[in-house]
Formats: sequence, C-alpha cells, structure tokens
Amino acid sequence: MSSEIDPKKLQRAKAYYETGLDAAQKRNFEYAFQMLGDACKTVPTSLQFRQGLRAAQRLKYENDPAKVGFMAKTRLQPVRAQIKVAKNGGNWLRTIEHCEDAFLLNPWDVGTSMDFAEAALELQAADLAEWALLTVADEAGDNVDFIRLLARVYEAVGKWASAIGCLERVKALDPTDQDVGSMINRLSANQMMAKSSGLKTQGKVATAGAAQPAQASANSGDEVRVSQSPGTAEPTSAEHQPAVKLSREEQLRASHESDNGDIHVAMELADLHKAANRWDEADKVLSACYKKNPKDHYLRQIYANTRIERMTRALAAMDTYIETHPDDAAAIAKRADVTKRRTEFEIGEFQARIQLNQADAESQFRLGQALVSDGRVDEAIAAFQQARNAPDWKVRALTEIGKCFEKVGSAKLAERSFNDALKAISAEDTATFNELHYRLGTLAERQGQLQMAEEHYNEVAANDYTYKDVARRLRDLQNKI
Repeated sequence: MSSEIDPKKLQRAKAYYETGLDAAQKRNFEYAFQMLGDACKTVPTSLQFRQGLRAAQRLKYENDPAKVGFMAKTRLQPVRAQIKVAKNGGNWLRTIEHCEDAFLLNPWDVGTSMDFAEAALELQAADLAEWALLTVADEAGDNVDFIRLLARVYEAVGKWASAIGCLERVKALDPTDQDVGSMINRLSANQMMAKSSGLKTQGKVATAGAAQPAQASANSGDEVRVSQSPGTAEPTSAEHQPAVKLSREEQLRASHESDNGDIHVAMELADLHKAANRWDEADKVLSACYKKNPKDHYLRQIYANTRIERMTRALAAMDTYIETHPDDAAAIAKRADVTKRRTEFEIGEFQARIQLNQADAESQFRLGQALVSDGRVDEAIAAFQQARNAPDWKVRALTEIGKCFEKVGSAKLAERSFNDALKAISAEDTATFNELHYRLGTLAERQGQLQMAEEHYNEVAANDYTYKDVARRLRDLQNKI
C-alpha cells in the first residue's frame, strides 16, 4: 500500500480525529466512534488514529475487560463471520473495518486482534500489526496461534530476537510442532545476515564529524546513526559509527524523554508498559504528560484509569500475600492505606467527570461504589439513583441501591430496589437473577417471612443448586415451616 498520503486527506482525517477525541472526553461515545472511525477510514494504516479509536472503545468499558458483558461473545459471532468472508476474499481494508465493528463490542477480543494484525501485515503496516497484538497480549496468554502470529509480526518489523523468543515459547507449549525448529534456524540466520549487512553499510550513510545531534526516527525499525558533535576531541570515522535498530518502545522512550508533553507518544508508550504489566511505569509516563497538559480531559481520564488500575492490581497482590501471611500487621496496614488512597482518588476523579457531564451515568455509578467503600452510604445512594436513569446502568444501580438500604437497615426500601431490578433484567442474565432472589430471600428470612424466603431460594436453586449456601438455607427453612 502506498505510503504517500494526500495532504488534504490527512488534514481532514486529523480534524475527524481531534473531534472524536473531544467527543470521547465528554463521553459522547457514539459520536466519538463515528469521528475516529472516519479518521481511520481516511488513512487506514495510521497507527495514531487507530490508537485513538481503540482508547475510546476501551474507555467506554472503563479500561476493564471484565465490564464488556457476557452477551458480547454472542453478539460478536455475526461480525466475526463478516471478518472471515472479507479475509477469504483478500479484502484487507474491509477486514479491518469489520474488526473495528467487533472492537465496539469487545476491544480486548484476541481473535479479532489477530485478524486485524494479519490484515495490517497484508497492507504492509507491520507497526500497526505489532501494536494490535501487544494490546491484547495479557488476554492471549499462552494461545499458541497468537504467539506464532506475534513471531511473524516481529519478523516483519525486523525484531529477530523477539520473533525467536516467541517461537521458543511455541516450542515449549507445543512440542509436536515439527516446523518450529527450522523456523528458528531461519530467523537466526536472518538475524546474523542483518547484523552483517548493518556493519557493511553503516559507513555509507553518515558523514564523519557532521554537526548534527543523534536522532531517532518515529518509524519502527529505522536505523539510528550517532554522529560526532562539534567540539569533541576525537572525531569518529564513518567506518566505526554503529548502526542501531531501535525497537518501537525504545523510540517512544527517547521521544518521551525529549518531550514528555507529547500526548500521543505518552499514550502509546503507556500502552506498551501496560501490555508488559509495568503499570508503575505507565503511571509515571502519563503523570508526567498530564502535568504538561492539565486541561486535556481525555488524557486525564486515561491517566486516572491507569492509576486506579495500578492501585487495584497492587491490592490484589497484597491480598494474595496476606492470605498466606495473615499475621503480617505491616502488610495489613499498608493494604488499608492503599485502599484509602484509591478510594479518595476515585471519589475526586468521578466527581470531576460528573461536573463535566451530569448525565455521565458510568461515573455516577463508580462514584457510588467509591462512596460505599468510604462509608458514605447516604451519598452513595444519591449517586446510584442518578445512574439508574440510564438504561445500561439501571439494573446494576438498582442492585447497589438495595445493598445500601440493607446497610442502613431500610429493609422495605431494599426489597423495593431489588424487585425493581428484577423487573428490568434481561432473560439471559441468570447471574443477576440469582443474586437478587438470594438477597430478597435473606431479607424475607430476617423479617420472619419464611414462606416468601423459600420461594426466592427456590428460584435460585432452580438455576443453580450450588449457589452460595442456598441448599442449606432451603433445608433449614423446611425444618422451620
């Protein structure tokens, strides 16, 4: 695919992109997806535009794959069928467009990311393919097909060692694969040839004693040549100047160090850190960039979500440690401190988002959760009541309202909220159905309404007899009734 882009088309695409980012900041996701999608269609292989679109898609789910919803897999099936048709017909641009349709339903879907990467390779956009795979590396885990494709992508961008490393993983995961050994040998030979070629040609490009600073290209895999600055005592000959291939991450690190206020560089570098489970580093990168761009609300949200996720992961690690060291008072105290800091940060962040957009039901809901953690139950109820006005959040908000009323001892109001949530849930949502009937059962049981409690527990048992302690509760009730 030609790398030349019509300046007018590029200008139009940038306008779409900026408009889309602004819409995402305001949580107007439908318009954001339309504008960012138009930018991508105008310049299909632009890494920057794709990153913006994916960031907005993930922001809709609070950058949390667990919030995609259990129905996403079913809804993805017809879109995945369209992707398959486009791939089989060799229509790679159409393949990518269908992939973006799938990412609207689940921006962490591994299969879709693999199809996207294959199409990007066919369009000679290997950097786009590499990014697409790295953003779902955590979700892919030990998926052998994913690792094989990642090896192919690394080969396309000239990262021989990384490609070989992937194939070594494949070899360990699938010892029956007869082709891996020969592939590793071929890549090792290519790596040697690339090093040899670099040594032979490096002196032909740079000029000894050139008064130019070292520069790193923004394109993955470009060679960087270090030339001698004026005033040094011993100029280096052209024959001895090294040709160094920087990885995409190394390029981004260099760019960020020279200008930590570049939003696009910071976001891409942070994504790479997250993919490698380096959340502290991602936090530092985004924090430095946000200090330079304090009025960029979209960057603020990405930074805030990253900080919350970093603290959440730290708490999960602490929980694992405390399980095996329950008497470690220092660890328990540290966990309490981190929990408090996360809660305070969340409250401030979601209050700020609500000030920008009063109709932001997601932020109202998450504010309610943070207020509950802080013991401010009455304020939490008010936040959840705002969130319940949005159809997508109604059931969850009503469920949380019921829990809050339970906490403050308002059994009748709790019962009313749980029943309202039951009326609003979809037929497929058995998990919420079970939880609500179980809670209504325990409420009725505490109030001495044993027959009603039994009816609610029976609804749960009909779906899942092993749910919590519902079997025991039913047996106990039968002895009492």
